[in-house]
Amino acid sequence: MFADQRAAAAVAQQQALWEAEMARRAFAPVGIEFVLLKGAAYAAAGMACAAGRQIGDLDILVLATDIRRAENALLNAGWEWVKSDPYDDFYYREHMHELPPLIHKSRDRMIDVHHTILPLTHRITPDALALVSDAVTGAGGFAVLNSVDMACHCAAHMLADGDLQGGLRNLWDFHLMTRDFAATDPAFWEQLKRRARLHGLQGAVQRAARLSRDVYGAALPEEWDGQGGKDRWFRQRLFARDDWGRVTQPLLEQGFYIRSHWLRMPPKMLAQHLWTKWRKNRI
Repeated sequence: MFADQRAAAAVAQQQALWEAEMARRAFAPVGIEFVLLKGAAYAAAGMACAAGRQIGDLDILVLATDIRRAENALLNAGWEWVKSDPYDDFYYREHMHELPPLIHKSRDRMIDVHHTILPLTHRITPDALALVSDAVTGAGGFAVLNSVDMACHCAAHMLADGDLQGGLRNLWDFHLMTRDFAATDPAFWEQLKRRARLHGLQGAVQRAARLSRDVYGAALPEEWDGQGGKDRWFRQRLFARDDWGRVTQPLLEQGFYIRSHWLRMPPKMLAQHLWTKWRKNRI
């Protein structure tokens, strides 16, 4: 069974990298460059956290100034929209950090085109230009975020942009990448601190490091090895389902769901968004 899962994961990673190659070919005529994110980036960089990982959507980052040309290039190359609802399209374009999702009509593979890593309405505004400008190119020719930006993005995705669905997997990614980066670069943790400050992600990165220590036994530098007053709620949320995936703490899950929306939008916008979604579901 485990051998089958490993083989399936290897195939999924090959498919993800092939989809990245298809995106590269679609963008080449118009001169758009992109940075791989999340699972495809881990696979392209040959990272430990890619082992056994199933990769669904292809996530890429382009400069905000290239977002419309990237959209047109993908549409011309056979991708099409997944969401047809006018409000959803408006919401993605005006408030989110990515285009509405696209799927290729013959390969049935989805792509998410980001122009930053947190919603535009979020209280935190990472430096998207720095993310792209300081990306590094791996052996396969694909650009990925540099080590400290990759850790920042992982922490942001887990703690600043969601309700911790899939939190243990994301925390495992953070644990493995920081462990391996620190093993090859003694200055990694200090560089991560500075980079997290640049992106406004100090809180998320520090909490991810503490949770990595608490859950996976990560060794942290002394200045990182403290306690956060709310960490216990995050630890409980990570384990709020049983071995069958059934919810065991519904109120806690609901609380983190509300938190994720509260972080993403100011109160007035959040109220308007929830009202619009409620009315749509009633019609």
